[in-house]
Amino acid sequence: MSAATKPAAAATTLSLQNVVLTEIQSAANQAAVANHMPNLLPVNEASLGDLPWFWQNGTNFNKLSYEWINNIFVHSNDGNVGTSGEPLTTAYLNVLDDITFVLDAADQAAVNNANLKAAVTANTLISDWTTTQGPFPPNVTTQAAELAFITSQVVTSWGTPGLLLGTFRNSTNPTALLPNIPLGAEQIVADLMEYLNVTSPVENIQSAVLSSNNQLKQTKNNVDPVNEPATATAGFMEIVDDKGNMQVVPEITIVESTAQILNALLPSSGGTSFSAKYTATAQNSSTVQVTSAAIGAVGVGAPDLFLAFKSESSSFNMFSFASSLTSCEVTLLFNGVTTFTPTYSPYNVSTGFGWWNPDPIEQAANPAPNQSGYNFTPTPPFNFGVNGNFGVISRLLISQQPIISLTYSTSDFAAFQEVFQQDSKWGITFLGIGLGGGSSSYYQAQTSQDSSTGTVTLTMSPVGITTPITPTDQLAYVVGAQILWPGASTSPNQPGI
Repeated sequence: MSAATKPAAAATTLSLQNVVLTEIQSAANQAAVANHMPNLLPVNEASLGDLPWFWQNGTNFNKLSYEWINNIFVHSNDGNVGTSGEPLTTAYLNVLDDITFVLDAADQAAVNNANLKAAVTANTLISDWTTTQGPFPPNVTTQAAELAFITSQVVTSWGTPGLLLGTFRNSTNPTALLPNIPLGAEQIVADLMEYLNVTSPVENIQSAVLSSNNQLKQTKNNVDPVNEPATATAGFMEIVDDKGNMQVVPEITIVESTAQILNALLPSSGGTSFSAKYTATAQNSSTVQVTSAAIGAVGVGAPDLFLAFKSESSSFNMFSFASSLTSCEVTLLFNGVTTFTPTYSPYNVSTGFGWWNPDPIEQAANPAPNQSGYNFTPTPPFNFGVNGNFGVISRLLISQQPIISLTYSTSDFAAFQEVFQQDSKWGITFLGIGLGGGSSSYYQAQTSQDSSTGTVTLTMSPVGITTPITPTDQLAYVVGAQILWPGASTSPNQPGI
Protein backbone atom coordinates (compact mmCIF):
# COMPACT_ATOMS: atom_id res chain seq x y z
CA MET A 1 0.00 0.00 0.00
CA SER A 2 1.44 3.37 -0.97
CA ALA A 3 1.72 6.25 1.44
CA ALA A 4 -1.00 8.05 -0.47
CA THR A 5 -3.50 5.24 0.08
CA LYS A 6 -2.73 4.46 3.71
CA PRO A 7 -5.75 4.95 5.94
CA ALA A 8 -5.63 7.99 8.16
CA ALA A 9 -4.59 7.38 11.74
CA ALA A 10 -7.46 7.19 14.18
CA ALA A 11 -8.10 10.42 16.02
CA THR A 12 -7.15 10.48 19.69
CA THR A 13 -10.12 10.58 22.05
CA LEU A 14 -9.76 13.14 24.83
CA SER A 15 -12.09 15.02 27.11
CA LEU A 16 -14.21 17.62 25.34
CA GLN A 17 -12.58 20.42 27.33
CA ASN A 18 -9.08 19.18 26.52
CA VAL A 19 -9.81 18.98 22.78
CA VAL A 20 -11.21 22.51 22.68
CA LEU A 21 -8.50 24.15 24.80
CA THR A 22 -5.63 22.31 23.12
CA GLU A 23 -6.90 23.35 19.69
CA ILE A 24 -6.98 26.98 20.84
CA GLN A 25 -3.43 26.64 22.14
CA SER A 26 -2.27 25.15 18.84
CA ALA A 27 -4.00 27.84 16.81
CA ALA A 28 -2.50 30.56 19.02
CA ASN A 29 1.05 29.28 18.65
CA GLN A 30 2.18 31.87 16.09
CA ALA A 31 0.78 34.74 18.15
CA ALA A 32 2.34 33.27 21.29
CA VAL A 33 5.80 33.00 19.71
CA ALA A 34 5.50 36.56 18.39
CA ASN A 35 4.86 37.67 21.97
CA HIS A 36 7.83 35.64 23.28
CA MET A 37 5.56 33.07 24.94
CA PRO A 38 6.56 29.76 23.31
CA ASN A 39 5.60 27.63 26.33
CA LEU A 40 1.93 28.52 26.43
CA LEU A 41 -0.39 26.37 28.52
CA PRO A 42 -4.17 26.41 27.94
CA VAL A 43 -6.10 27.91 30.85
CA ASN A 44 -9.27 26.40 32.27
CA GLU A 45 -11.23 29.46 33.41
CA ALA A 46 -13.94 27.37 35.08
CA SER A 47 -13.38 28.66 38.62
CA LEU A 48 -12.02 32.04 37.54
CA GLY A 49 -14.07 33.36 34.63
CA ASP A 50 -12.63 35.81 32.12
CA LEU A 51 -9.86 38.19 33.17
CA PRO A 52 -10.78 41.69 34.43
CA TRP A 53 -7.93 43.18 32.40
CA PHE A 54 -8.45 46.86 33.28
CA TRP A 55 -6.25 46.55 36.35
CA GLN A 56 -6.07 50.24 37.29
CA ASN A 57 -8.98 51.71 39.23
CA GLY A 58 -8.27 55.41 39.57
CA THR A 59 -4.89 55.62 41.32
CA ASN A 60 -5.28 52.17 42.83
CA PHE A 61 -5.31 48.56 41.67
CA ASN A 62 -8.59 46.98 40.59
CA LYS A 63 -9.67 44.44 43.21
CA LEU A 64 -11.24 42.21 40.54
CA SER A 65 -7.92 41.98 38.68
CA TYR A 66 -5.99 41.33 41.89
CA GLU A 67 -8.25 38.51 42.98
CA TRP A 68 -7.96 36.84 39.55
CA ILE A 69 -4.15 36.97 39.60
CA ASN A 70 -3.79 36.03 43.26
CA ASN A 71 -4.30 32.31 42.76
CA ILE A 72 -2.21 29.16 42.94
CA PHE A 73 -2.34 27.37 39.58
CA VAL A 74 -2.52 23.62 39.16
CA HIS A 75 -1.53 21.56 36.11
CA SER A 76 -4.23 19.02 35.27
CA ASN A 77 -4.04 15.62 33.61
CA ASP A 78 -5.70 17.22 30.58
CA GLY A 79 -2.65 19.44 30.06
CA ASN A 80 -4.26 22.72 31.04
CA VAL A 81 -3.85 24.88 34.13
CA GLY A 82 -6.50 26.24 36.44
CA THR A 83 -6.98 27.04 40.08
CA SER A 84 -8.68 25.25 42.92
CA GLY A 85 -9.49 28.64 44.39
CA GLU A 86 -6.63 28.86 46.90
CA PRO A 87 -5.16 32.38 46.97
CA LEU A 88 -1.46 32.60 46.11
CA THR A 89 -0.62 34.77 49.12
CA THR A 90 -2.34 32.33 51.51
CA ALA A 91 -0.77 29.18 50.07
CA TYR A 92 2.62 30.90 49.84
CA LEU A 93 2.51 31.94 53.52
CA ASN A 94 1.46 28.43 54.58
CA VAL A 95 4.37 26.94 52.66
CA LEU A 96 6.85 29.41 54.18
CA ASP A 97 5.54 28.48 57.64
CA ASP A 98 6.62 24.89 56.95
CA ILE A 99 10.22 25.89 56.15
CA THR A 100 13.08 25.72 58.67
CA PHE A 101 16.78 26.41 58.26
CA VAL A 102 18.46 23.13 59.20
CA LEU A 103 22.16 22.55 59.86
CA ASP A 104 23.88 19.54 58.37
CA ALA A 105 25.52 17.01 60.69
CA ALA A 106 28.99 18.63 60.58
CA ASP A 107 27.72 22.17 61.20
CA GLN A 108 25.37 20.99 63.96
CA ALA A 109 28.20 19.09 65.64
CA ALA A 110 30.42 22.19 65.53
CA VAL A 111 27.67 24.34 67.06
CA ASN A 112 26.96 21.74 69.75
CA ASN A 113 30.66 21.54 70.61
CA ALA A 114 30.93 25.32 70.84
CA ASN A 115 27.81 25.49 73.02
CA LEU A 116 29.24 22.77 75.26
CA LYS A 117 32.39 24.82 75.81
CA ALA A 118 30.20 27.86 76.48
CA ALA A 119 27.76 25.94 78.68
CA VAL A 120 27.92 28.27 81.69
CA THR A 121 27.53 31.42 79.57
CA ALA A 122 24.77 29.84 77.45
CA ASN A 123 22.78 28.74 80.51
CA THR A 124 23.11 32.21 82.04
CA LEU A 125 21.93 33.84 78.81
CA ILE A 126 18.90 31.55 78.57
CA SER A 127 18.02 32.02 82.23
CA ASP A 128 18.25 35.81 82.02
CA TRP A 129 16.12 35.80 78.88
CA THR A 130 13.25 33.77 80.37
CA THR A 131 13.39 35.84 83.58
CA THR A 132 13.08 39.19 81.81
CA GLN A 133 11.46 38.41 78.44
CA GLY A 134 9.27 35.42 79.20
CA PRO A 135 9.08 31.90 77.72
CA PHE A 136 10.27 30.89 74.27
CA PRO A 137 7.77 30.19 71.45
CA PRO A 138 6.37 26.61 71.48
CA ASN A 139 8.41 25.59 68.40
CA VAL A 140 11.71 26.56 70.08
CA THR A 141 12.47 23.34 71.95
CA THR A 142 16.24 22.78 72.05
CA GLN A 143 19.08 24.74 73.62
CA ALA A 144 20.57 25.45 70.18
CA ALA A 145 17.22 26.78 68.98
CA GLU A 146 16.85 28.93 72.12
CA LEU A 147 20.27 30.48 71.61
CA ALA A 148 19.56 31.11 67.91
CA PHE A 149 16.21 32.68 68.85
CA ILE A 150 17.80 35.06 71.37
CA THR A 151 20.50 36.08 68.89
CA SER A 152 17.89 36.76 66.21
CA GLN A 153 15.65 38.79 68.52
CA VAL A 154 18.48 40.97 69.81
CA VAL A 155 20.14 41.64 66.45
CA THR A 156 17.15 41.85 64.11
CA SER A 157 14.29 42.98 66.36
CA TRP A 158 16.16 45.26 68.78
CA GLY A 159 18.84 46.37 66.33
CA THR A 160 18.99 49.00 63.63
CA PRO A 161 17.52 47.93 60.25
CA GLY A 162 19.96 45.70 58.37
CA LEU A 163 22.24 45.14 61.38
CA LEU A 164 24.58 42.23 60.72
CA LEU A 165 25.69 39.75 63.36
CA GLY A 166 29.34 40.42 62.50
CA THR A 167 28.90 44.15 63.07
CA PHE A 168 27.17 43.52 66.38
CA ARG A 169 29.74 40.94 67.48
CA ASN A 170 32.69 43.26 66.84
CA SER A 171 31.12 46.39 68.33
CA THR A 172 32.70 48.02 71.41
CA ASN A 173 29.35 49.66 72.23
CA PRO A 174 26.68 47.09 71.20
CA THR A 175 23.76 48.76 72.98
CA ALA A 176 24.23 51.80 70.72
CA LEU A 177 23.25 49.51 67.82
CA LEU A 178 20.02 48.48 69.55
CA PRO A 179 17.53 51.36 69.46
CA ASN A 180 14.64 48.99 70.24
CA ILE A 181 16.18 47.34 73.30
CA PRO A 182 13.54 46.76 76.01
CA LEU A 183 13.93 48.45 79.35
CA GLY A 184 16.16 46.44 81.66
CA ALA A 185 17.55 44.15 78.93
CA GLU A 186 21.16 45.38 79.13
CA GLN A 187 22.23 42.23 80.99
CA ILE A 188 20.95 40.06 78.13
CA VAL A 189 23.10 42.05 75.71
CA ALA A 190 26.13 41.57 77.95
CA ASP A 191 25.40 37.84 78.23
CA LEU A 192 25.02 37.54 74.45
CA MET A 193 28.27 39.37 73.75
CA GLU A 194 30.07 36.97 76.10
CA TYR A 195 28.39 33.97 74.46
CA LEU A 196 29.36 35.18 70.97
CA ASN A 197 32.94 35.72 72.11
CA VAL A 198 33.25 32.20 73.50
CA THR A 199 31.65 30.61 70.43
CA SER A 200 33.64 32.60 67.85
CA PRO A 201 34.94 29.40 66.16
CA VAL A 202 31.43 28.89 64.71
CA GLU A 203 30.90 32.56 63.81
CA ASN A 204 30.24 31.81 60.14
CA ILE A 205 27.62 29.19 60.97
CA GLN A 206 25.89 31.51 63.43
CA SER A 207 25.82 34.29 60.84
CA ALA A 208 24.36 31.96 58.20
CA VAL A 209 21.64 30.76 60.58
CA LEU A 210 20.76 34.30 61.63
CA SER A 211 20.69 35.66 58.08
CA SER A 212 18.61 32.78 56.72
CA ASN A 213 16.11 32.79 59.55
CA ASN A 214 15.81 36.57 59.41
CA GLN A 215 15.08 36.56 55.67
CA LEU A 216 12.47 33.87 56.14
CA LYS A 217 10.89 35.70 59.08
CA GLN A 218 10.74 39.03 57.23
CA THR A 219 9.31 37.42 54.11
CA LYS A 220 6.54 35.79 56.14
CA ASN A 221 5.83 39.03 58.01
CA ASN A 222 5.50 40.88 54.70
CA VAL A 223 2.82 38.53 53.33
CA ASP A 224 0.97 37.70 56.56
CA PRO A 225 -2.40 39.53 56.57
CA VAL A 226 -2.00 40.07 60.32
CA ASN A 227 0.86 42.47 59.56
CA GLU A 228 -0.73 44.38 56.70
CA PRO A 229 -0.33 48.11 57.38
CA ALA A 230 -3.22 50.54 57.57
CA THR A 231 -1.90 52.35 54.49
CA ALA A 232 0.30 51.15 51.66
CA THR A 233 4.04 51.05 52.40
CA ALA A 234 6.91 49.47 50.50
CA GLY A 235 5.88 46.00 49.32
CA PHE A 236 2.17 46.69 49.84
CA MET A 237 -0.50 48.47 47.81
CA GLU A 238 -4.12 49.50 47.99
CA ILE A 239 -6.79 47.74 45.94
CA VAL A 240 -10.28 49.12 45.47
CA ASP A 241 -13.61 47.71 44.30
CA ASP A 242 -16.27 49.47 42.24
CA LYS A 243 -17.91 50.75 45.43
CA GLY A 244 -14.76 52.50 46.57
CA ASN A 245 -13.91 50.03 49.36
CA MET A 246 -10.15 50.01 49.96
CA GLN A 247 -7.89 47.20 51.17
CA VAL A 248 -4.12 47.00 51.71
CA VAL A 249 -2.56 43.82 50.24
CA PRO A 250 0.88 42.47 49.25
CA GLU A 251 1.93 44.30 46.10
CA ILE A 252 1.39 42.91 42.60
CA THR A 253 2.02 45.12 39.58
CA ILE A 254 1.31 44.73 35.86
CA VAL A 255 4.05 45.42 33.32
CA GLU A 256 1.65 46.69 30.65
CA SER A 257 -0.28 49.91 31.28
CA THR A 258 -4.03 49.84 30.79
CA ALA A 259 -3.53 52.13 27.77
CA GLN A 260 -1.11 49.62 26.20
CA ILE A 261 -3.52 46.76 26.76
CA LEU A 262 -6.47 48.78 25.45
CA ASN A 263 -4.66 49.76 22.24
CA ALA A 264 -3.66 46.14 21.54
CA LEU A 265 -6.85 44.46 22.76
CA LEU A 266 -9.28 46.83 21.07
CA PRO A 267 -7.28 48.43 18.26
CA SER A 268 -8.85 51.03 15.99
CA SER A 269 -7.71 48.86 13.06
CA GLY A 270 -5.74 45.68 12.57
CA GLY A 271 -4.42 43.92 15.63
CA THR A 272 -3.25 40.35 16.15
CA SER A 273 -5.75 37.53 15.63
CA PHE A 274 -6.02 33.77 15.15
CA SER A 275 -8.82 31.26 14.73
CA ALA A 276 -9.54 27.77 16.05
CA LYS A 277 -11.78 25.38 14.12
CA TYR A 278 -13.85 22.35 15.05
CA THR A 279 -16.43 19.99 13.63
CA ALA A 280 -19.31 19.28 15.99
CA THR A 281 -21.65 16.33 15.41
CA ALA A 282 -24.73 15.63 17.49
CA GLN A 283 -24.73 11.98 18.53
CA ASN A 284 -28.08 12.34 20.27
CA SER A 285 -29.98 15.05 22.16
CA SER A 286 -27.58 14.95 25.10
CA THR A 287 -24.19 14.21 23.50
CA VAL A 288 -22.00 15.99 20.98
CA GLN A 289 -18.75 14.84 19.40
CA VAL A 290 -16.21 17.61 18.72
CA THR A 291 -13.25 17.05 16.41
CA SER A 292 -10.45 19.60 16.28
CA ALA A 293 -9.05 20.76 12.97
CA ALA A 294 -5.35 20.99 13.82
CA ILE A 295 -4.68 18.31 16.42
CA GLY A 296 -7.16 15.77 15.06
CA ALA A 297 -8.47 14.81 18.49
CA VAL A 298 -12.05 13.95 19.36
CA GLY A 299 -13.92 14.97 22.49
CA VAL A 300 -17.37 13.89 23.61
CA GLY A 301 -19.64 15.79 25.97
CA ALA A 302 -22.93 17.56 26.40
CA PRO A 303 -23.75 20.13 23.68
CA ASP A 304 -24.70 22.60 26.42
CA LEU A 305 -21.15 22.30 27.75
CA PHE A 306 -19.52 23.07 24.40
CA LEU A 307 -21.67 26.04 23.35
CA ALA A 308 -24.97 27.36 24.66
CA PHE A 309 -26.90 30.54 23.87
CA LYS A 310 -29.24 32.36 26.20
CA SER A 311 -31.45 35.41 25.72
CA GLU A 312 -33.76 37.01 28.25
CA SER A 313 -36.50 34.55 27.31
CA SER A 314 -34.86 31.55 25.63
CA SER A 315 -31.90 29.21 25.85
CA PHE A 316 -30.51 26.80 23.24
CA ASN A 317 -27.46 24.76 22.48
CA MET A 318 -25.98 24.62 18.99
CA PHE A 319 -28.46 22.01 17.75
CA SER A 320 -31.59 22.36 19.86
CA PHE A 321 -33.26 25.25 18.02
CA ALA A 322 -33.95 23.13 14.89
CA SER A 323 -34.57 19.38 14.86
CA SER A 324 -32.89 18.91 11.47
CA LEU A 325 -29.46 20.08 12.65
CA THR A 326 -26.92 17.37 13.40
CA SER A 327 -23.54 18.70 12.22
CA CYS A 328 -21.80 22.05 12.38
CA GLU A 329 -18.46 23.63 11.44
CA VAL A 330 -17.39 25.89 14.30
CA THR A 331 -14.84 28.69 14.02
CA LEU A 332 -13.65 30.75 16.98
CA LEU A 333 -11.93 33.98 15.91
CA PHE A 334 -9.84 35.65 18.59
CA ASN A 335 -9.01 39.31 17.87
CA GLY A 336 -6.82 41.77 19.73
CA VAL A 337 -4.34 39.21 21.04
CA THR A 338 -1.94 40.78 23.53
CA THR A 339 -0.16 40.15 26.83
CA PHE A 340 -0.83 40.73 30.51
CA THR A 341 2.24 40.33 32.75
CA PRO A 342 2.04 40.33 36.57
CA THR A 343 5.10 40.93 38.74
CA TYR A 344 5.29 40.27 42.46
CA SER A 345 7.06 42.63 44.87
CA PRO A 346 10.47 40.96 45.38
CA TYR A 347 11.92 40.60 48.85
CA ASN A 348 14.88 42.95 49.29
CA VAL A 349 17.45 41.58 51.73
CA SER A 350 18.95 45.04 52.30
CA THR A 351 15.72 46.80 53.24
CA GLY A 352 13.56 43.88 54.37
CA PHE A 353 10.72 45.08 52.13
CA GLY A 354 8.80 42.95 49.62
CA TRP A 355 7.16 39.54 49.94
CA TRP A 356 8.04 37.44 46.89
CA ASN A 357 11.00 35.24 47.85
CA PRO A 358 10.73 31.82 46.18
CA ASP A 359 14.35 30.77 46.89
CA PRO A 360 13.59 29.17 50.29
CA ILE A 361 10.76 27.17 48.69
CA GLU A 362 12.97 25.93 45.86
CA GLN A 363 15.74 25.01 48.30
CA ALA A 364 13.40 23.29 50.74
CA ALA A 365 11.68 21.34 47.95
CA ASN A 366 15.07 20.22 46.60
CA PRO A 367 17.42 20.03 49.62
CA ALA A 368 21.07 19.38 48.85
CA PRO A 369 22.28 16.24 50.66
CA ASN A 370 24.61 16.79 53.61
CA GLN A 371 24.40 20.57 53.34
CA SER A 372 22.91 23.16 55.69
CA GLY A 373 19.93 24.96 54.24
CA TYR A 374 16.17 25.33 54.14
CA ASN A 375 14.05 22.21 54.65
CA PHE A 376 10.38 21.44 54.98
CA THR A 377 9.26 20.44 58.47
CA PRO A 378 6.59 19.21 57.85
CA THR A 379 6.35 18.75 54.08
CA PRO A 380 3.44 20.74 52.59
CA PRO A 381 0.78 18.94 50.50
CA PHE A 382 2.08 20.20 47.15
CA ASN A 383 3.91 18.83 44.14
CA PHE A 384 6.52 21.54 43.65
CA GLY A 385 7.86 20.28 40.32
CA VAL A 386 7.28 21.73 36.87
CA ASN A 387 3.65 21.03 35.89
CA GLY A 388 2.80 20.35 39.51
CA ASN A 389 0.14 22.02 41.65
CA PHE A 390 2.07 25.00 43.01
CA GLY A 391 2.27 27.39 40.07
CA VAL A 392 1.91 31.14 39.74
CA ILE A 393 1.14 33.29 36.71
CA SER A 394 4.20 34.50 34.88
CA ARG A 395 2.38 35.90 31.85
CA LEU A 396 -1.02 35.68 30.18
CA LEU A 397 -1.94 35.79 26.50
CA ILE A 398 -5.34 37.44 26.26
CA SER A 399 -7.77 38.50 23.53
CA GLN A 400 -11.20 39.90 22.93
CA GLN A 401 -14.08 37.51 23.48
CA PRO A 402 -14.10 35.24 20.40
CA ILE A 403 -16.34 35.78 17.41
CA ILE A 404 -18.16 32.47 17.04
CA SER A 405 -19.26 31.29 13.61
CA LEU A 406 -21.36 28.16 13.21
CA THR A 407 -21.94 26.90 9.67
CA TYR A 408 -24.64 24.28 9.06
CA SER A 409 -25.46 22.32 5.91
CA THR A 410 -29.18 23.02 5.83
CA SER A 411 -31.81 24.82 3.80
CA ASP A 412 -33.95 25.57 6.83
CA PHE A 413 -32.98 29.24 7.04
CA ALA A 414 -36.38 30.05 8.53
CA ALA A 415 -35.50 28.19 11.72
CA PHE A 416 -32.52 30.49 12.21
CA GLN A 417 -34.47 33.62 11.42
CA GLU A 418 -37.16 32.68 13.90
CA VAL A 419 -34.76 32.18 16.79
CA PHE A 420 -31.90 34.54 16.00
CA GLN A 421 -33.56 37.70 14.78
CA GLN A 422 -31.28 40.27 13.17
CA ASP A 423 -29.04 41.95 15.80
CA SER A 424 -30.65 40.04 18.65
CA LYS A 425 -28.59 39.96 21.87
CA TRP A 426 -27.41 36.79 23.59
CA GLY A 427 -25.25 35.48 26.36
CA ILE A 428 -22.89 32.63 25.44
CA THR A 429 -21.63 29.83 27.62
CA PHE A 430 -18.42 28.20 26.37
CA LEU A 431 -17.13 25.07 28.12
CA GLY A 432 -19.52 25.92 30.93
CA ILE A 433 -18.11 29.43 31.35
CA GLY A 434 -20.12 32.55 30.63
CA LEU A 435 -18.08 34.55 28.11
CA GLY A 436 -17.89 38.22 28.99
CA GLY A 437 -19.24 37.52 32.42
CA GLY A 438 -22.30 35.68 31.11
CA SER A 439 -24.37 38.78 30.37
CA SER A 440 -27.56 37.95 28.46
CA SER A 441 -26.89 40.86 26.11
CA TYR A 442 -23.16 40.47 25.58
CA TYR A 443 -23.26 38.82 22.13
CA GLN A 444 -25.01 39.96 18.97
CA ALA A 445 -26.42 37.28 16.64
CA GLN A 446 -26.52 37.53 12.86
CA THR A 447 -27.55 34.88 10.34
CA SER A 448 -26.73 34.47 6.65
CA GLN A 449 -27.55 31.94 3.94
CA ASP A 450 -25.40 30.71 1.06
CA SER A 451 -27.67 29.09 -1.49
CA SER A 452 -24.77 27.99 -3.69
CA THR A 453 -23.32 25.79 -0.93
CA GLY A 454 -26.57 25.00 0.84
CA THR A 455 -25.32 26.35 4.12
CA VAL A 456 -26.52 28.70 6.82
CA THR A 457 -24.07 30.54 9.07
CA LEU A 458 -24.84 31.88 12.50
CA THR A 459 -22.31 34.49 13.67
CA MET A 460 -22.18 35.53 17.30
CA SER A 461 -20.07 38.67 17.81
CA PRO A 462 -19.17 40.23 21.16
CA VAL A 463 -20.72 43.62 21.67
CA GLY A 464 -17.48 44.71 23.34
CA ILE A 465 -17.09 47.98 25.20
CA THR A 466 -20.21 49.50 23.62
CA THR A 467 -22.25 47.93 26.41
CA PRO A 468 -22.86 50.05 29.51
CA ILE A 469 -20.05 48.55 31.59
CA THR A 470 -17.44 50.30 33.72
CA PRO A 471 -13.82 50.02 32.52
CA THR A 472 -12.83 48.01 35.61
CA ASP A 473 -15.48 45.39 34.79
CA GLN A 474 -14.27 44.81 31.22
CA LEU A 475 -13.20 41.24 30.59
CA ALA A 476 -10.71 39.57 28.27
CA TYR A 477 -10.58 35.95 27.18
CA VAL A 478 -7.50 34.14 28.51
CA VAL A 479 -5.98 32.30 25.55
CA GLY A 480 -3.19 30.74 27.59
CA ALA A 481 -0.57 31.28 30.27
CA GLN A 482 3.05 30.84 31.08
CA ILE A 483 3.36 29.49 34.60
CA LEU A 484 6.29 29.67 37.00
CA TRP A 485 6.68 26.73 39.37
CA PRO A 486 8.58 28.38 42.27
CA GLY A 487 9.48 25.12 43.98
CA ALA A 488 10.97 23.46 40.90
CA SER A 489 14.71 22.83 40.99
CA THR A 490 15.00 23.50 37.29
CA SER A 491 12.48 25.16 34.99
CA PRO A 492 14.22 25.19 31.60
CA ASN A 493 10.98 25.69 29.70
CA GLN A 494 9.38 28.15 32.06
CA PRO A 495 10.02 31.90 32.21
CA GLY A 496 11.02 33.43 35.52
CA ILE A 497 9.14 36.23 37.14
